[in-house]
Order: sequence, then structure tokens, then C-alpha cells
Amino acid sequence: MLATLLGAGRQKALASPDLIEDHGFLRVNLDGHDVRLEGLIVKRADAQGRLPIALIVHGKPADLGSMDREHTDSVARQARDLAARGWLAVAAMHRGFGQSDGPYPAGMTCDPRALLHRLNGDADELAAVLNRVAQRPDADATRIIAIGVSAGGADAVALAARNDPGLLAVVSVSGGLQIRNCPTWQDNLVAAEKTFGALAKMPQLWLYARSDSFFEPLLVERMRSAALDGGADIKLVMFNPMGSDGHDLFGMVLGRVAWLRELDAFLRYLKLPTWQLQEVDSVIAKAKAEARSKPFVEGYFSAPREKVLAHSQATNSFWDGFGSPSLDEARALALKSCATKASDCTVVMENDSFVDQP
Repeated sequence: MLATLLGAGRQKALASPDLIEDHGFLRVNLDGHDVRLEGLIVKRADAQGRLPIALIVHGKPADLGSMDREHTDSVARQARDLAARGWLAVAAMHRGFGQSDGPYPAGMTCDPRALLHRLNGDADELAAVLNRVAQRPDADATRIIAIGVSAGGADAVALAARNDPGLLAVVSVSGGLQIRNCPTWQDNLVAAEKTFGALAKMPQLWLYARSDSFFEPLLVERMRSAALDGGADIKLVMFNPMGSDGHDLFGMVLGRVAWLRELDAFLRYLKLPTWQLQEVDSVIAKAKAEARSKPFVEGYFSAPREKVLAHSQATNSFWDGFGSPSLDEARALALKSCATKASDCTVVMENDSFVDQP
């Protein structure tokens, strides 16, 4: 049986030794009952002391019959991206999903109150998860962000409305929740955003693609306007169409490239952990490159793992490979791209570490 993640669960070594993953269960208290939720916690292998908490909130499949096939692995890549930035990245499956205790909450009606009830119930679970994680010796419960995708984005916004101590910001990626067989589901969602917007006091970052098949730009603008009318503090970023469905923004590689860059700027503005601009200058200096390469290297720092940065002294240029299943594949991609223009290509970075040259 997997261990409870109060301290450490079953640790899983990655191809990259700079991160540690704990797979196990979180035992939380909900309505006076102990509930076991499937969990994942990722952090840097060299991390010391208490780390700020990044809670990742998963979405819900269109076919609720497949909930038992949903696991924390679905957000593991994003957890690694956050852990590399200095966070204690935490993911937990809602009740009824994966190996979490059930059952899943009953289906909703078209009554607007049903949507609020569902989202507040999900927020109860998220708050319980944070209370549990706060007991870990490596967790800093005074610095927390919540990042949710799809229905998880709506959950994160509901959590923000509670203004719990320590929760400093929320990020909603393709956020929202549809109600089947409800002709007024969009109006209900807009009304819910206004309710939560009147309560939430922390900054929010909303990220969508124009090609989202669930939440089109007009609906997103209605949601945001309602929340702003309620008094919310929301920055909206609407990306151009991408992929076959922009609703996959959170998971697709090009989507991660886009939203991670926005997340880095958001975190930097809030003075929360992420990579810093002086790190880019340091890499350029170590590689003996020119300052004109700075935008490219900044893009590399924001790019999703697994990633490799290659450099050619002859052409004084950088190439990269990112979002690969392994470092070996990222390395091959970066060197192959570099080799189309140069014959002296060398790897200068693997993920977030500089590779010393002979």
C-alpha cells in the first residue's frame, strides 16, 4: 500500500535527478470523515527548508464513466515544471477519480445554485488538501498558489473566494464547468463568477485560447466582466488558436510554452519563486555568447521540461529542444537543430542546470 504523503510516500526517481516525486495518498478530513485522495508531490532534489506550495487542480473528463482512469500522472509534467521553479508542487485527485475514495458527487441540475454547490464542494476538498500538506516539514503554508485546468480552474476560482490565509494567487487555465442538458449553463457559469468575484481578494490569472471548444472568447469575456463587476482582480490572456482544440492549452507542448511564460511573469510581478532574469545573463556569459541571444534564452528558461539548450561558438547562436518525454530526446532534438547551421554544437544546459564545457 502506498504511504500517506504527510512526510514522504513512494519516491520515484526521474530520468533527471534534479527532482524527487512522491506518489501516494493524502488522508484528509471532510465533513468529519477521513477521506483518502490519490496524491503526487514533486520538489527539487536540492531543496532545503520550507517551500511555497503550488496546488495543481485537475479537470474533469467529458465522459464521467472514465473517472477511475484519471490519475495524478495527467498533471505530472506540469508539477515538474513548477517544482523546478522552486515550488512544492502538489496534486490530488478529487473524490471518485483514480484511486481516491468515492463516490463522485451526484449530477447537477440546471438550478444556478447547483453549480455553486458543486464548486464550493470541490473547494472544500482543495482546502482540506492544503491543510494536510501544511503539516509537512518542507511546506510553507504562508505562500500558496492554486493552478487549475478546465473544471479545476473553476475550482481554483471558488477556492480564491474563501481568501484562506496563505493563498496568495490563483491561475485558471481554460477554466469553467459545463452542465449537461442545461440550456442556461453559460448564464449559470457567468453568475457563479460574479459571486466568487465579489468575495475573492487575491490576484487571478486567467489563460485561454481562442480556439477553445468549451469556452469561446465571448463567454470568457462575459465571465471575466461579471467577476470584475463583483470586484475581482483578474488578468486575462487570450492566446491565438492552437492545436486541434485550444481547450488542451494546459497539456499540449506549445500551450505549455505559452502559459508558462505568462505564469513566470505573473509570479515575478508578485515576487513569488520562478527563474530570474539574471540567470539568463549568467548563461549567456558562461556560453561566451552575445547579448542579442537574451530573448531566445529567456524563452528556454520558460519552456517546459524535459529540455536542452545547445550553442555554437562559430555562429554564436543557440538552439533548443523542449517538452520531450526524456532528456535524451530533448538533447537529440536540440543538437539536430543546431547541426543544420553549425558543426561545433555543444550542450550548455540540461533542464535548469548549466553543463560545464571541457
